[in-house]
Amino acid sequence: MEAGRSLLVGIDLCDDMAQISYYDKKIYEPVPVGIPVGDKYIYEIPSALLVNPNTNEWLWKTKENMQLGGYTLISNLLSKIKKSEKFQEGSYIFKTKDVVKKFMVKLLSLLNEHFPNETILKLVITIPERENVIVDLLKNILAELGIRNDRLVILGHKQSYMYYAISQPKELWSNNVGLFELTQKGLWYSQIDINRKREPYIIGVTKKNLTQDLDWDKIGQEEEMLSYAFLNAAQTALHKQYVTTIYVTGKGFEGEWSNEALKELCMGRRIFRGQNLFTHGACYAARELSGMGKLDHCLFLDDEMVASNIYIRTYKDATDHEELLVKAGTPWKEVDGSVDVIPDQEDEIQIVVQDVLKHETKAHMLSLSGFSKRENKTTRFTIRIRFANRTNCIVTLKDNGFGEICAASNRVWERHIQL
Repeated sequence: MEAGRSLLVGIDLCDDMAQISYYDKKIYEPVPVGIPVGDKYIYEIPSALLVNPNTNEWLWKTKENMQLGGYTLISNLLSKIKKSEKFQEGSYIFKTKDVVKKFMVKLLSLLNEHFPNETILKLVITIPERENVIVDLLKNILAELGIRNDRLVILGHKQSYMYYAISQPKELWSNNVGLFELTQKGLWYSQIDINRKREPYIIGVTKKNLTQDLDWDKIGQEEEMLSYAFLNAAQTALHKQYVTTIYVTGKGFEGEWSNEALKELCMGRRIFRGQNLFTHGACYAARELSGMGKLDHCLFLDDEMVASNIYIRTYKDATDHEELLVKAGTPWKEVDGSVDVIPDQEDEIQIVVQDVLKHETKAHMLSLSGFSKRENKTTRFTIRIRFANRTNCIVTLKDNGFGEICAASNRVWERHIQL
């Protein structure tokens, strides 16, 4: 660990709002960070900035700053990322990347008040859905800020929800766990199912869009109608499901109607309501992914994650060694691992795939017959692992030669392994 790098940080980045928190190693919990306004802090930070094009001054969107003259409001940053590389606000043209970078710099700078001499060890950003255009831009921006892929992970809300729920006291996830999200865009239900037959426990999550079960035109602003519609959709989703803990989040639950509705829903269940679930889940993920985890007995798997460990058998430091290339539970889009090997009297390389769901282990032999023949131990190969989708593994072999002894042919050989 490099000196000064100790912060575990989680960010929830949505189209309308962002939240940032850090993991406190003394109390073992995430702590929110906010914008200072007078003697108070704003923790639900609008995903927006005010800019004065004449002075190039960038401000947070607060009630006080909105009253200032000469500033242009730029909001809904995630939507702008998905639309185009440039956009117009008023009479001014802005580059999307530049604006998002300004926002991320200001957001991360909030940590300086608490940790002036420390930097980030692991940053986890959670977004509603892992869309490539958003993920790629954020990775590009963070790399320019000095936070590269070894310190950065971008998760969807489903994954951060899993990290949050399983980081709570075990009695809260002794059975299945539910989450309702209610926003202006609709209602969603996510359920965590846990397979406890053997360790590690397999933690999975399914997400359902219940928006179609709500007639928004009829509901309008009538709280009685909203309560009835929500309870009807929720009870349907929970029918015959052994769920004893429920979390609810989203601005839609801030109305008075939700108090009585949730009381009715909590019969035989424990219900928790709050707006910081995803940023706290990202913080817990940062703890786990930094190697300081407490959840080694659990394996998180959903439809975006690889269900297998992939490794090669090597001889290292005078002992047989299993070099892990892919860890089960890693989002397939995040996989890009590599290792260098020097064959010793070998004409093939063995890739081992260990399926944690089927409890099966298969060996795949990669022939080296197509590469140049050289003296023993005078060829260094780079083995690279990526994925085309969740079950299609791409293995690449590259001939790097052996320094001045043997020039590299730079020949590349590729094979797809179906998991």
